[in-house]
Amino acid sequence: MAVDITIPSPGESITEVSLSGWLKDDGTYVEKDELLAEIGSDKATLELRAPAAGALKIATKKGDGIKVGAVVASID
Repeated sequence: MAVDITIPSPGESITEVSLSGWLKDDGTYVEKDELLAEIGSDKATLELRAPAAGALKIATKKGDGIKVGAVVASID
């Protein structure tokens, strides 16, 4: 069963962030809580961590503008 990785809200008024870059490659096995990517907005930089262990399936690219709450990857 896949676990979705979504964009958290960096602040109340922010609705979109930019993906600064993936730190793991598509298909890589990751451990729970492992650092996967960094996202940024005008006000903050956040880390995306793995919510579970498994194979990472990336659905977005570096530099993409992404809405808060959007699914950017999953872990199988």
